[in-house]
Amino acid sequence: MTAPSVAEVTDHRTVPLEVLREFARSEAERTSLRHAAEDAGVGRSTIHKFIMGGTTPHPRVRRLLALWYLRRMQGVDEVELIRPYAAALDVLLAQVPATTVQRVTLGVLASIRDGIAAEGEDPPRWLDVLRRRRVGWMLGHPSVKD
Repeated sequence: MTAPSVAEVTDHRTVPLEVLREFARSEAERTSLRHAAEDAGVGRSTIHKFIMGGTTPHPRVRRLLALWYLRRMQGVDEVELIRPYAAALDVLLAQVPATTVQRVTLGVLASIRDGIAAEGEDPPRWLDVLRRRRVGWMLGHPSVKD
């Protein structure tokens, strides 16, 4: 019996559009626009317009981009997995006083987990990884900072 792929166990519709956009941008910078488009299964101009933020993709294209993202995230290391979510958390917490940042961070991550659980869904892998890495960093273990 083979293990199911991430695309089979994760709903592609749950991947935020901005996460897809940042992932596509990173992949195009890492390889090339043509290679990223080929890998995603879309046209070069489609992915270029998407990366530049000029378009909201057609549902079929969004599905292809999300499945590409999920396929690639399956084997990625933890730092790459949480990078877009850690960046979003940093933006959210930028104005939080240093004395309360640990409590607020844990509260935000717990709220996300609780919201997902309330819908009867399992939390995504990135949530547990981000929480573990951030808590470790806040407790003075800099080797686990993302």
